[in-house]
Amino acid sequence: MNMNKVLFGIFAFLAYCGAFGAEDKPRWITEGPYVVERSFSFELPVEVLATKLFVEVEVGGSPRRFVFDTGSPSMISAGLAAELELEVIDKTQGRDSHGAIVETDIAQSELTLGGTTFHKVPVFIADFPRTAQCLFDGVLGSEVLPLCAWQIDLPESVLRCNSTLEGLDHLSDATKQTLYDFGYPHAPILDIQFSKKARSKAMFDTGSPAYLAISPPDFDGAKRNGGVGKTISGRGSIGGSLGGRAPDEEQLLSELKTLSIGDIQLGRVGALLRESPPSLIGASILEHFVVTLDSKSASAYFDKYRDGPFARPSFGFGLSFEETPTVDLVWDDSPASDIGLRVGQRVTSINGQPTKTSCDGIRSAMRSISEHETIELEWDDGADTLTRKREILE
Repeated sequence: MNMNKVLFGIFAFLAYCGAFGAEDKPRWITEGPYVVERSFSFELPVEVLATKLFVEVEVGGSPRRFVFDTGSPSMISAGLAAELELEVIDKTQGRDSHGAIVETDIAQSELTLGGTTFHKVPVFIADFPRTAQCLFDGVLGSEVLPLCAWQIDLPESVLRCNSTLEGLDHLSDATKQTLYDFGYPHAPILDIQFSKKARSKAMFDTGSPAYLAISPPDFDGAKRNGGVGKTISGRGSIGGSLGGRAPDEEQLLSELKTLSIGDIQLGRVGALLRESPPSLIGASILEHFVVTLDSKSASAYFDKYRDGPFARPSFGFGLSFEETPTVDLVWDDSPASDIGLRVGQRVTSINGQPTKTSCDGIRSAMRSISEHETIELEWDDGADTLTRKREILE
């Protein structure tokens, strides 16, 4: 599992999910989003950095950098909303991925992707954390999923959208699964199984880096039915969110002896224990499958292009850039713990480049940690070379 979790959990904002009956939904949910054309298709280049998927979205006549995040409603930075003079049409409260109560304004915006305009997209106006502000202007979220069949194809580095499922490739050899939609914000939900007697449902969340971030109820069910193997501990924060930085506390990483997504048997998987339901199937699964989501037919397709193992190699630590580049998570039995790295230490350089909290510095550090197998790390009272460990659960 990738321990570079600088952005983990920023956008799992579950406001309004399932909160409305048919007669009391606000207009911004019922009015949009929509596309005027009956038939359309496009594909967007995708850049991947630290498992996040970045695409270009035209807003207000200018191209902007957005994250494609199936586990979040669409969002726009407060700065861009002010620049575009978006009208606030509502306010709401919800819990972020760490349980903090967050209040946000809501507007509607036109988003143009590959020449196709999505009209009246409800967008949450948010004060993004510092790291997020350096990387993107907004989030293309789950309420746009019903507008077309979406296909995430990392081997080709593209995101496709087609008004008809039949217009996409990667389906004939793919495994078809049931896709559940429980209403706004239309998060994609899939069946999962840990053992014969331990089954549940999980959100397919491209904003989460893990193969699986498992909820406490699912973890307990898997454990009761013999589905959990080795578990290791870590100490620190699992990342920033709209409500601020998650507290420093014990973290758990566990081996699931077997995990199935519908009919797809993955076998042994490393899973991060998260604070609350639902469990999340994360972006790492895209390194093995071209995934297609079609809300209209309630189906998802997984076209496998790479075998396992389904566990990310890791250096075993995370960084925070709030005031100075600082270690904010270290896992036991990892390369980071082996060299004596501790939470709270200030990292001064990576691969000979001084670490900085400027946007260029943040991007450089994230690329070094996510793209290199070996890094040279310097901190306040030490220096050493770290080699990514294939599996810290071994």
